[in-house]
Amino acid sequence: MINDWPRGGLEPVDHCPVCGSSARSPVYECLVDHAFGVAPGSWVLVGCTECGTRYLDPRPTQETIGLAYAKYYTHQAGSTASGGFFGRLRRGVANSYLNGRFGLNRPDALFGGHALAYLLPRLRGYLNVTFGRHLPAPAADARRLLDVGCGNGEFLLCAAAMGWDAQGIDVDAQAVAAARQAGCRARQASVQDLVAGGERFHHIVMSHVIEHVPDPVGMLHQCLQLLEPGGRLWLETPNVDATGHKVFGGAWRGLEPPRHLVLFNRASLAAALVRAGFEQVQFKSHPAVALFMWAESRRIQRLMSPADRPVRARPLSQRMFGAAIADYVSIIRPGSSEFITCVARRPEDTR
Repeated sequence: MINDWPRGGLEPVDHCPVCGSSARSPVYECLVDHAFGVAPGSWVLVGCTECGTRYLDPRPTQETIGLAYAKYYTHQAGSTASGGFFGRLRRGVANSYLNGRFGLNRPDALFGGHALAYLLPRLRGYLNVTFGRHLPAPAADARRLLDVGCGNGEFLLCAAAMGWDAQGIDVDAQAVAAARQAGCRARQASVQDLVAGGERFHHIVMSHVIEHVPDPVGMLHQCLQLLEPGGRLWLETPNVDATGHKVFGGAWRGLEPPRHLVLFNRASLAAALVRAGFEQVQFKSHPAVALFMWAESRRIQRLMSPADRPVRARPLSQRMFGAAIADYVSIIRPGSSEFITCVARRPEDTR
């Protein structure tokens, strides 16, 4: 049962948002927003037994979902705040590498850090994906890029430095303000707004957006409409088949109720993309994210009541070396990684 949410602010979900099946089974019945601690109530997550998608039922209405975003990381400009000596060292190395690799001008870069980053392949791989997002070099006649859910604009700065004609949209006014303050081209708008305006792009990126959308297939189809024929979509979202989810259960950071309305595994995300009209779905790797996800999951687990803590979790396996092992296992078994990262294309002959 969900308490403390505004009366009339919930809507039932009687079928899977991806495949439409009503066949399902309960996954978690008392999820709480321990990630940000702003959304009241407890939430029920169910799993589609046909395609493997997980989704909230009931879920917040679009009129009340803003309550869950009162304090959110996309509201803030890119931060170089201290995280202790090793945190500052890692940030200095990362900023130095990003400045050299993508032509940025991030502050607090460590002198010589770019060279040091080449001794840290996992950090380098993480930065390449997080900021580069598997982008090819832009062609002279195919440079228009859209970041859907651009947040504070960190990626837009990188894409522009790489030569892309980059702009972003976000429905969150505070996120747009932060992106503009950073010098990005950003506006408060939805994908549907751009479709209605007849805009077109050669490349679209959506990083951790699709899980926030009540109709993911519909939004993906709108992205298809925004792309030029042959255009490319890059997408990333939490993976419910992740090792971290198996270890931490209801404390896994990727669940994030009630902001994450729909959660995927590789098969269900591929099905959603194909249903929306995309083709050539290819999965990519995103290394070194388990360290963050597992640290956050441990924090969430400590905040949970003893009765709600996952019985499957083994304290020893949750330590940092467990996360490091999980990252290396994901190289052998990519379907177990914390995030699903993929690219797909709009067919050349789509009207």
